[in-house]
Amino acid sequence: MIKDKQKKLADKFQSLHTGKDMFLLPNIWDAGSAYIFEKQGFGAVATTSAGIAYSLGYSDGEKISFGDLLFIIKSITRRVNIPLSVDFERGYGETLQEFKEFSRILLENGVVGLNIEDGRPDGTLDSIEIMKNKIEILLELKKELNLNFVINARTCAYWLKIGEEKERFQTAAERGNIFKKSGADSVFIPGVENEKEAEQLVKNIDAPLNFLINSGLYDFDTYRKTGARRITLGSGTVRYIMDHLINIALDIKNGDVSKLINNTFTYMKANQYFYGAGDDQKKDEDLYK
Repeated sequence: MIKDKQKKLADKFQSLHTGKDMFLLPNIWDAGSAYIFEKQGFGAVATTSAGIAYSLGYSDGEKISFGDLLFIIKSITRRVNIPLSVDFERGYGETLQEFKEFSRILLENGVVGLNIEDGRPDGTLDSIEIMKNKIEILLELKKELNLNFVINARTCAYWLKIGEEKERFQTAAERGNIFKKSGADSVFIPGVENEKEAEQLVKNIDAPLNFLINSGLYDFDTYRKTGARRITLGSGTVRYIMDHLINIALDIKNGDVSKLINNTFTYMKANQYFYGAGDDQKKDEDLYK
């Protein structure tokens, strides 16, 4: 059953997309990272599928099971009190019926945003019809659950470098407008690497646009000038942390633990930082139900 608290979180998340100001939506991969971004003042968070996969020891691309994803989502929603959007990739199911059931389960566990994509593992795009069907299913769930969650429809035209640059623009613009007309609340176009391209997409797609920071386009003020509405970090944060962890592992293997000894984030500070109202923890077994 959807509680009033979740409905209010969904409305709050929707308002971020319908307002005039651009907002930054940091990507997280577990309850700890979600808690940190909430505590540092962010108003909402979104999962990164790559980050969750890496944290479980797998590569990205639906290599983990839906059960693995659900476990992580439950651990996040029981710990934070801000809107959570989930990178649902292509839905973790083989059929539209599975897509609907898995979507329902996530929403019934506190999620107020779903990010669905058209990029396939073979480097091609799902048909527009498949994406329209998935958006229609999510619209049905909005009514059935009486929950105005955010549908963020992603096209991977740029991410997968489909065709020449002009063709990518046309594909992204066409799909973005179709996604919006089909009922998506916002459109996500990762892989855009220059300001002019982003600006033209904003002008040609009648929907709030979500862009992903990259080495070619990462300045927030520049994004604001383009008219972008939602900016995400993707796997950038978790890859930065994993890179440091790999290097620390190499140091330890060579007998160097100086970085651990000189770490100013002491055991006491860590306990104080992560202590909060949610410390009346439910049993871990609840996460598996």
